[in-house]
Amino acid sequence: MKQRFIMSILCLLMALYVSADETSYYFWKGKLGNTEVKMACAVKDDIMTGEIFQNIDGETVVCNVAGLKNGSLFDIKAYREIEGEGIVHIYFLRAEIKNGELVGITQNNGHKFKLKKFSDHYAYPIDQQNGAYNSPYIEGKTFNFSGWDHGGEYIYENHMGVKGELTLWYKPDNESFTLSIRRDSEGYGAGNDALVGINGITPNQETGNFVTALQECNYRFSVRFYDHFLVIRQLSGSPAKCFGSGAGIVGIYIMVPAKG
Repeated sequence: MKQRFIMSILCLLMALYVSADETSYYFWKGKLGNTEVKMACAVKDDIMTGEIFQNIDGETVVCNVAGLKNGSLFDIKAYREIEGEGIVHIYFLRAEIKNGELVGITQNNGHKFKLKKFSDHYAYPIDQQNGAYNSPYIEGKTFNFSGWDHGGEYIYENHMGVKGELTLWYKPDNESFTLSIRRDSEGYGAGNDALVGINGITPNQETGNFVTALQECNYRFSVRFYDHFLVIRQLSGSPAKCFGSGAGIVGIYIMVPAKG
């Protein structure tokens, strides 16, 4: 009996391990506001990556998608890189995957939307590469669920107009990295600035991911890299003790492509 119980527990743990590593794929169609869109994405470990396609004046406009699950809902950012303007956020969505559909609101106007399952026999399979997202319309465009590029610059923006930037620079003299984070408090309804400067960080050599802390306020957080963005998660401590009321550093940061 005891042996059978132990085997049952082991099977359950293995099932949980496998399900946690699964990648789910979605292809939706519907309206965001008054705009007809198609959205394709992959979801793994509470992270969403993919694209939104929309037709504007006869031209197909493509936005990259980065999403992070927060409770039962995803916080989703859709953005483009526009020449002369840099990274421009097009949509901020807060939504859940419900019965295979994406249901939620566009922030910050609160307009409701429902994107329904879509099948396009002209599209490339978005699941053609195991554990990665493949664009259905742009051949060769792939987003993996890892994206360590040995540092660089990332930018933050939310639907309330709060902006920020993150830089992670390599220091060859001691083979470590310096992390700098700044949040700008000029946006509507924004709180205080959030400033971070940490030296001597040693990321994982393969993934770039790391955990660090602001020792002066006992605030621990993780930084995890994906193909075109990174995610900061709070692990312990209180942001209010570090940054003041209404400020923080958690969320999605979009990678700024290197020039030249």
